Amino acid sequence: MSLKDSIKRVQRKEHITQDELLRRLGCSRSSLMETASVEAQNAFQLAFGNDSAYRDNSGGTPDRTHTASCEDKNLEKFLPWIRKFPIRALQNMGLIPVTAKGASLVRAVFRFMQIGNIAGFENYYGFTLHSANPQTHAAWIRLGELRVKQSNVVFAPDHNAILSGLKFLRTNSILHRRNIRKIACEVLHNCGIEVIEVEPFLTASTPTCAFYWRGDRPVIQFPTTPIDDSKFLEALFHAVAHLLYHPKRTSCLQLGTLAQCAAIVRSSIETEAEKFAQDMLLSEAEECELICCGHFAEPRCIQYFSGLFHVRPGILVERLQQQGKIRRRTPLNDFKIAV
Repeated sequence: MSLKDSIKRVQRKEHITQDELLRRLGCSRSSLMETASVEAQNAFQLAFGNDSAYRDNSGGTPDRTHTASCEDKNLEKFLPWIRKFPIRALQNMGLIPVTAKGASLVRAVFRFMQIGNIAGFENYYGFTLHSANPQTHAAWIRLGELRVKQSNVVFAPDHNAILSGLKFLRTNSILHRRNIRKIACEVLHNCGIEVIEVEPFLTASTPTCAFYWRGDRPVIQFPTTPIDDSKFLEALFHAVAHLLYHPKRTSCLQLGTLAQCAAIVRSSIETEAEKFAQDMLLSEAEECELICCGHFAEPRCIQYFSGLFHVRPGILVERLQQQGKIRRRTPLNDFKIAV
């Protein structure tokens, strides 16, 4: 089967767009689709091929044995980079072979991640590079990708429906004691957005949220670990902002701790998404009214404005803490609900 035929087969099977394929392989369109260079063929083999050509280095013709041996030596150079992935956890899940070592381990990880080289990783999972553990976070995202059912239907966002869904999720009166994660999944699923939960790896800090595209389907991914309702909604709204306002299919990874977030150099796109999330949860006018009352550190004030603004009380407490008006350790944290 020619490389072009193999590419078409993979695209049909995985519903991978041409842009996604090129980014995963770290190749230009001409080197892959037109000239089919040796580097492009090797990258495609690593990402989507099989190991049959390299499983037996002792048999076959001398040329084939020599070629396989050289290929193994080249791949073994990637081992220090590959070992930063959560290898043991992936082996326990049965996603890469337990017996894989050396070059075969490199092939197994590249195959699992569906990348053709490190350039492909940086092109496709580049939004994880600002974290301290990009390989682990990218592997966590890959677990989510495998759980999302592919669709060949082009996603067309209904802005009004999505915004209505977000306003519904912000309210306090209906959702205060209900499973907000389940409701968020249902509300956004009706708008064509997939919201999933994936168990995080223990070898890296737990991310708050990730947003990416799986073919033509937008996906918002959360870890299964509990999180405050206000932080959950802010991360969710931040991810949706990328979907609504960044048509070039922006991806993002939101990290879990304030120290990590502070270390990130904010791009204009991230700043825009962050502002959208904050304004949707609590408008500037509402925030000013809350602060100007002068009694925002009292529980009765939080309860009053929660009813007045029709917003979950944990959102008010979190915003006051972000603005430095109240301490992080305060009895008002009782208003936050772990979801």
